[in-house]
Formats: sequence, structure tokens, C-alpha cells
Amino acid sequence: MTGSLYKRGNVWWMAYMVNGRQRCESTKTANKTLAAKILNLRVARIIEGRFQLPNSNPPRLQQFSQHFLGSIRHQNTKKRYATSVANLHAHFGDCRLSDFNLEHIEQFKKARLSAEVRAATVNRDLAVLRNILKIAERKRLITTNLFREVELLEERKERRQPHILSFAEEERLLAVCPEHLRVLVIVILDTGLRSGKEALSIKWDAIDFASGVIRIKTSNSSLKKRVL
Repeated sequence: MTGSLYKRGNVWWMAYMVNGRQRCESTKTANKTLAAKILNLRVARIIEGRFQLPNSNPPRLQQFSQHFLGSIRHQNTKKRYATSVANLHAHFGDCRLSDFNLEHIEQFKKARLSAEVRAATVNRDLAVLRNILKIAERKRLITTNLFREVELLEERKERRQPHILSFAEEERLLAVCPEHLRVLVIVILDTGLRSGKEALSIKWDAIDFASGVIRIKTSNSSLKKRVL
């Protein structure tokens, strides 16, 4: 089974057969190479029997994003996602989920960066949109999730590098440190523990004095064992 590409204006469209009938669909891109990849993916899904026609009336962003937020149980996570949803609404309006294309995503990136928004924040917004479209695809409300071809922004250059105290700086800090905080400060300096969930949550049974190891049970870090 094969399909074909043709152009309407600046956008490539694809034609393929489903259940003996020809179907035409926009790839929503002006890039022929990308359009060919989308067509090949569609044909592969048809051959494998995994393709089903999407809903003829795909939902709009505002309605479906509220449905998405309603599925999030953790309140802090929901609050964070709601901020991204508001950013998406401000840029895209109440468009249909099926109307998103790669050019729209790139325009969103550029607009947010030109507003001096950090790359990490833009990526969080994009991650929320990716999840929304992923759910819509799973429910067969749209044909495909275009985020398979979306590249997130580089964040590492913006990250603030940690300042590691020198021995002289550590001595000056301890010299003015209140006595009741001195042990805590020494533990943080010598292990690199975070002061909140890690250092302040340590229990005696988490400390192995014989081997000089502290096991952190509440850390989100992959380094859950710190050597003294």
C-alpha cells in the first residue's frame, strides 16, 4: 500500500486508502521531507490495522485543556499546569486541536522567547500541550500528535551554576553561624544535601556511622545515598 503527496498553497497534503476509499488529509507542514514522514507513518498504521478515523468534530483547546486539568489529582501539579494552559490560551486562542502544526509551535517558541521568558518555562508549556495532544490522539479525537517532530529548547545554558564554597569561605561561614545551626550547616556543606526535604528530614535510622553514609528517603534526586 502506498500514498501520495500533493501541494495546496504552501502546505503539503497526503492521499491514502482506508477501507477501500481514498482519504485526503493535510500534513499541516510546508516541509516536504516532514510531510513524507507523516504520510509513511499514516500508511504504516493502516497496514498494521491500528489506524482509525478521528472524530469528525475535534475539540477546541480551551474545552479539552480544562478536561486535562480535571484529570490531574495533585494540586501543586495542577496549579503549575494551569499556568501553562493560560499561556497556551493567550497565544493560540481557542483553536481546534486538529489545527496545530509545527509552524504554530515554532511561532509560539519565538514569541515566548522574545518576551524574555526562560527556555525552561517555554519547555514546560510545550510539555503540557504535548500531553493534551497525546490524550486527544489516544481518544482518537485527532489523527496524530505532531510533538513527535517537535524539538524542545536548550535549557542548560540558562541554568545558574552552583557556587561551591572554598575552605576559607566555609571557615568564615561557620565563624558567624549560630550554635544551634552549626551541625546542620556542616552536614549540608559536606554532603551537598538540600536544606528542605533532605537535610531537615534526616532521622537517626538513616545515618550509618560505621560506613559514613546517610540514606535520603524523601529526596527527588537520583543521589539518594550521600557519603560523609
